[in-house]
Amino acid sequence: MKSFMTRLQLLVVALITISWVLPAQPSRKVPLNHDVYDGWKSIRNVVLSDDGKWVSYEINPQQGDGWLYLYEVKTARLDSFARGYHAEFMPGSEALIFKIKPQYQATRQAKKAKKKKDEMPKDSLAILRLSDHHLTRVDNVKSFEIPAKEGEWMIYQREKIYPEKPEIKDEKEMTAAEKEALKKAKKEYDEKVKKLKKAKGTGFVVYNPKTGRMMGFDDVTEGHISENGLLVAFIMQTGDSVTASNVSVVDPERMNQKPVFEHTGEAVKLAISKQGDRVAFLHTSDTGKVKIHSLYAWQSGKGDATVICDTATNGMPEGWSVSQNRSPYFSDNGLRLFAGTAPKPESEPEDTLLDEEKHHVDVWNWKDPYLQPMQKLRAEREKKRTYLAVVHLSNGKFIQLGGKDLPDVNVLQKGNGQIALGTSGLPYRKLISWEANRYQDVYSIDVNTGARKKLLTKAPSYVRISPNGKYLIWYRTADSSWYARQLPDGKDVNLTRQTGVNFYNELHDTPSDPHPYGIAGWMDDDKYVLIYDRFDIWKIDPAGNEKPQNLTMGYGRENNIRLRNLTLDREKETISPKQMLYLQAFQIYTKQSGFYTTRAFKPDVPQKLVLDDFAFSGLIKAKEASLMAWRKGSFQQYPELWLSDMKLEKPVKVSLTNPQQGKYLWGSVELVAWNSFDKRHYQGLLYKPENFDPNKKYPMIVYFYERSSDGLHRYNAPAPLRSILNRSYYVSNGYLLFVPDIAYRTGYPGQSAYNSIVSGTQSLLERYSFIDKDRIGLNGQSWGGYQVAYLITQTDMFKCAYSGAPVSDMISAYGGIRWGSGMSRMFQYEQTQSRIGGSLWEKPLHYIENSPIFYVPKVHTPVLIMQNDNDGAVPWYQSIEFFNALRRLNKPAWFLVYNGEGHNLTRRPDMKDLAVREQQFYDHYLKGKPAPVWMVYGIPAVRKGKTDGFELVEDQ
Repeated sequence: MKSFMTRLQLLVVALITISWVLPAQPSRKVPLNHDVYDGWKSIRNVVLSDDGKWVSYEINPQQGDGWLYLYEVKTARLDSFARGYHAEFMPGSEALIFKIKPQYQATRQAKKAKKKKDEMPKDSLAILRLSDHHLTRVDNVKSFEIPAKEGEWMIYQREKIYPEKPEIKDEKEMTAAEKEALKKAKKEYDEKVKKLKKAKGTGFVVYNPKTGRMMGFDDVTEGHISENGLLVAFIMQTGDSVTASNVSVVDPERMNQKPVFEHTGEAVKLAISKQGDRVAFLHTSDTGKVKIHSLYAWQSGKGDATVICDTATNGMPEGWSVSQNRSPYFSDNGLRLFAGTAPKPESEPEDTLLDEEKHHVDVWNWKDPYLQPMQKLRAEREKKRTYLAVVHLSNGKFIQLGGKDLPDVNVLQKGNGQIALGTSGLPYRKLISWEANRYQDVYSIDVNTGARKKLLTKAPSYVRISPNGKYLIWYRTADSSWYARQLPDGKDVNLTRQTGVNFYNELHDTPSDPHPYGIAGWMDDDKYVLIYDRFDIWKIDPAGNEKPQNLTMGYGRENNIRLRNLTLDREKETISPKQMLYLQAFQIYTKQSGFYTTRAFKPDVPQKLVLDDFAFSGLIKAKEASLMAWRKGSFQQYPELWLSDMKLEKPVKVSLTNPQQGKYLWGSVELVAWNSFDKRHYQGLLYKPENFDPNKKYPMIVYFYERSSDGLHRYNAPAPLRSILNRSYYVSNGYLLFVPDIAYRTGYPGQSAYNSIVSGTQSLLERYSFIDKDRIGLNGQSWGGYQVAYLITQTDMFKCAYSGAPVSDMISAYGGIRWGSGMSRMFQYEQTQSRIGGSLWEKPLHYIENSPIFYVPKVHTPVLIMQNDNDGAVPWYQSIEFFNALRRLNKPAWFLVYNGEGHNLTRRPDMKDLAVREQQFYDHYLKGKPAPVWMVYGIPAVRKGKTDGFELVEDQ
């Protein structure tokens, strides 16, 4: 025995020695599985401190507890805070303020215990002083607000804090004294809870993160701090049977509270001027269901708040009042106060009938501007519709700007402008049932007098007024040109006719007018407007006196690089002549992307900062420093966060979002090109599994929608399915994935899809022997689902197909409703995505030829359909028709209907369920695996919810 133990000990020592000497063996990568989804993370809410010394960002899993990170630029110090989110730096960069979510499991358990909203776990507030990293945590915080521009003070609002329930013991084991104490505790608890539930407000704190000074107030319903941090204002409401409102202002530095309004009734909708010297709010003394509000304003040094607008105000339309459905706001200079008005609310007539004595009917009238379903969906919004008005605070003059005949009004220069832009689509509402354009009449409105002048009739939706109100600019589809008119009475000037390039979408392929590429911005004082063509940016004099200049010198078009201006300062409405423009760049053939710069004052060749085989995005700049942050990713690399200087030199990666990816097989993607049956050139994406072996045969899935090749470098995080397959998941599990681009001919959407998809698939089969021609599947959702349904009526080259929310019968679909919006579906076929190019009576054969339902006898491909019974985009009876036809003709078909779900899945359990079923379907047909129970036997309605049917049936 002794010698055996000695030998065993020597063996163990030898094994340990070997393990020290031999290099560690790499762990074997495994395919992605459905359990990885919840832990796959993403970056959100990147924030730079104004001084460029700090960066904050969140990394959150798809489900579970996330982290907030704080990175110090100078030292590379990285701090993390569990469940932190919604972070903001104080204007002076002295503190980081953020909220902390309750633990995911704590919230889940509370939901499971069916706790009431008041009893659910609440957020906390964290205040991190950056000078010494001192963290102050405040529990039960509803919201916080910091000054937008400057100041050391902030505010936060508490949740209602309910007392803990008295611990209840078995009364049989309690003494008389204990019973009496428990009775008293219960009574006190009930009284406190009753009082809290009646209370309209909660605790409110004014706090200085730098010094720790604070002021607290109770019963506050609403509070704000001015942009410059000089003034805090809040509303307190007290009283049980009769509500009393108190509006107070606080000078944080002096820590003094000054009530400026005290009255019975409700005060709501508080606003503070940018300068911190004015406050406005609405108030009503009415206690019934119908409440008429008045607009009050307070000015520093002028005593209490006073009424500046009510039903008796001169200029208020007869029978109208200030509406509580729009918050008032001050102009940027603080000299005007804007508010919403509307017809006075009326009390509902007394209801004297029983429900069974009432009729319930929708009356559809052919003259209705909107169809009844659309009216019903918009009914609550219309009941709350308001019309913009303004009070000039220097003289108290009230001007009604909008009205029932002019519902939409937009002010200029953050309310400082002398005119406003008014638009009305009222005369053209009926047309949206069958036309793609959203026509409108356009007016200029004098903000000082309310006088209107009609500028355009039946104009398209892309009409703007320059920031300083000097020019009207719009795109005219009739001649594909941008026009400008100097206001108020200038002539129309064609801005782009002399350029020799197109300003409309050159890839447009629906039977409607193509949209323009848009406007990049205006230069100071409205001197020039910057307009996009497909590749470049043009600098154009809106007065038409100077010849248009290609600001980017044609560099974009010459190099097939799309250049687009990035707005780094969101507060500035115009572009300075000396300003450096940062441009997003995208090469349309290689799919490289990056950033360029150019000067705004004169045409020049843009300077490349970076252009590479990655997806670059999210470029932002610190407000008062040269620090820049951006994202860089690819199909294989999550788009991590990078920091650099203004030239993007010496970049530093500061995030590591999904380190677990290294444990799993991934894959690669490459561009492919081919010529279709009608001799058009196409591009597409071919995804290959990791450790790809060209000598093997692989199954392939063909997924498509319209054009997808621009997404070559897009990262696809493993996630459960809302509707379409997850590219990373299938490639990791040994599938090839082909994603072809599609272009369309009007009247032949189905045949166009066939020309692109089938030709692309055949081209790959001719080119690559590693594709198993007998194991190719299809996948598409919505418009892609329609194309899948059409393709399997035209070819047998695909082993199986998944079709999500397909239109199978264009005739019945044409006359249907998009229930999510209430709109008629006619426009979709006549002028947009479905691309028939005419009405059912103009092109009946086109509707038949492009409808899969008429060719179901030709289907020999097993098909899995998914469409849900609350689909607001495609009527779900389209899938019912298709499934019933397939079933009637004994074609292998399955139909998944997720109850209460819409066009795409939103409930995570449903998404995970679809992910499993879709993979089982493909694995069976394309990998030869056994089919699951739900495919072989189905799931009877009486077994619904008791089994998922995922078990595989080995002996079929």
